[in-house]
Amino acid sequence: MSIKRLDRDGSHRKQFERNKKRIYATQSVCGICGKPVDFSYKYPHPLSACIDHIIPVAKGGHPSYLYHLGALPFPLG
Repeated sequence: MSIKRLDRDGSHRKQFERNKKRIYATQSVCGICGKPVDFSYKYPHPLSACIDHIIPVAKGGHPSYLYHLGALPFPLG
């Protein structure tokens, strides 16, 4: 049985996308390792930036809450 991810295709998707833009505009370091995130690489490049949940949704984190999200280089995400 899979869990429906509201930040991917549910009611929180629009807010997640807004917060993603805000994070990309304001954060320049990785939320995990503290290294700079290079935004010049675009997906599917292996070093492209991505957004990850600092508090995982599966562990009670809100799917689109701005302070539960952070920018990461793709290999860490």
